Amino acid sequence: MNGKILIIEDDHDIQTLIKIALSNKQFGNIYTADDIQSAEKLLRSYTFNVVLLDLNLKSENGYQLVKYLNNNVTKLIVVTAKDTDLDVYKGFEHGAVDYVKKPFDPIELAFRVGVHIEKNNIHKNGNLVVNFDTTDVSLNGEPISLTTREYDLLEYFIENKNQILTKNQIYDRVWGYSVSVDDNTLMVHIRMLRKKIENDANTPQFIQTIRGKGYIYRS
Repeated sequence: MNGKILIIEDDHDIQTLIKIALSNKQFGNIYTADDIQSAEKLLRSYTFNVVLLDLNLKSENGYQLVKYLNNNVTKLIVVTAKDTDLDVYKGFEHGAVDYVKKPFDPIELAFRVGVHIEKNNIHKNGNLVVNFDTTDVSLNGEPISLTTREYDLLEYFIENKNQILTKNQIYDRVWGYSVSVDDNTLMVHIRMLRKKIENDANTPQFIQTIRGKGYIYRS
């Protein structure tokens, strides 16, 4: 599966336990944070399918992070020792789709996460369809053949849809920190990708240039 999960947990033993359980299910990329600051940085940089949130983060309230979530895209699962009815109600009021009380069965937690990851494996945007399980891409019902780099680029845009991505962010994520990439290389790849996924590459509806800032994938 191709998902993006963030575990926000300050107990490193529990954090590791959750990460192992989710890794065994091969859901996709798993990120971790153990405090408000590191979690906020990740939430500002990426769009996650699922966020697992502990409420007590080094004496800080985990609900401070809810404002960085788009509930239409990201599913919030609260994982906490706070187990009163009032705590549970508060979790759902903050947009949680599930509330897991500690101690918990890591296998059961992985299945709960899987329910929400599976719902995000097909991306549809107008006549563009991307199947993250098979990497198949089609436009107007016709299959599109993308190079590996073009697919990685499209996948990164979709993962961060409706967010402006700078050139450096794209370089780091798609090409990697160790690879030197110039602006012309990126422009060529985006131009080729537009020719394949846009109905009119000269007037792109999906991947648009934001002058002086970068690019944005509209969905």
